[in-house]
Amino acid sequence: MNKLIITLLLILTVPVKATEVNEASIENLKAQIIAVNKAQNKVLMHDSTVEDAERLFALYSDDFIYIHEVYGGEYSKAHLFSNTLRYLKSGGYNKIEDRYTVVSMIVGLNAVAVQRKEKDGDLHLAVFEFKGDKVSKITEYWK
Repeated sequence: MNKLIITLLLILTVPVKATEVNEASIENLKAQIIAVNKAQNKVLMHDSTVEDAERLFALYSDDFIYIHEVYGGEYSKAHLFSNTLRYLKSGGYNKIEDRYTVVSMIVGLNAVAVQRKEKDGDLHLAVFEFKGDKVSKITEYWK
C-alpha cells in the first residue's frame, strides 16, 4: 500500500514541477523579448547615446548573428555594432516614438517567433534564438 501511495505521489508531482519550469522558461523568454524590443527602440530615438547601443548589444551573445535575406543576408554582432555606432554618430537615428510594438509571441525551446508592428501599421515577423539569457540569432522574415 505504501509503495502504491509513493508511486502515485511521484506520478502526480512530476508533471506539476515540469509545468512550473516550462512556464517560468516561457515567461523568461517573453521578458527577454520585451527587453530587446525596448533597447532596440531606444537606440533608434533622436536622443539615443552610445551607452544605449552598448546596453542593446549586451543583450546579444558574443557569437550573435542577424539574418535578413531581403536586406543583405547575415551580419555579425561586431559588424552590426560598428554600423550602429556610425549611424548613431552621424545623426541617422531620429525617431521620436517607438518603432516597434510587440503584437504577439510564440515561444518554443530557446526561441521565440515575434510579430511586431511599426507605427505605420506594417507587421514584421522575426525569430529570436537564445543561448542562456542572451539572444544568439535574430532572423527576420519581412520586406
